[in-house]
Amino acid sequence: MMATTMDSLKDKAANAAQTAAKTAKHVASVSKMRLEIVKEQERIRRNYSKLGKVYYKDYVTDEEPDEAEYKPLCDDISASFRRINELREQIAAEKEAYKSGAAVEAPCEDPGVPCEEPEEAAE
Repeated sequence: MMATTMDSLKDKAANAAQTAAKTAKHVASVSKMRLEIVKEQERIRRNYSKLGKVYYKDYVTDEEPDEAEYKPLCDDISASFRRINELREQIAAEKEAYKSGAAVEAPCEDPGVPCEEPEEAAE
């Protein structure tokens, strides 16, 4: 009886630890993605400011707008919006997977480094 109770307590403690680890991993992952969104929003704000300065320069000097000046800024703004949308989709998928108990595979951060942990060699 005593051994059964001890085993039961061990199992409950192990489950609690696994749940806490899973929750911590989820929160860290979502927080990281939210921080990336904030960085992209700041990049958009800076590019909007640069775009406004280029436009105002053309307006004041009565020059025709030069696409070579505008296009890179506009492309960078569009890329940032796309990245934000991707991150929001990843956050939604992460939350859904967390609620359902499934694991979500994170995209590889550095293409030069393998994403998966190396498997232990069989002895």
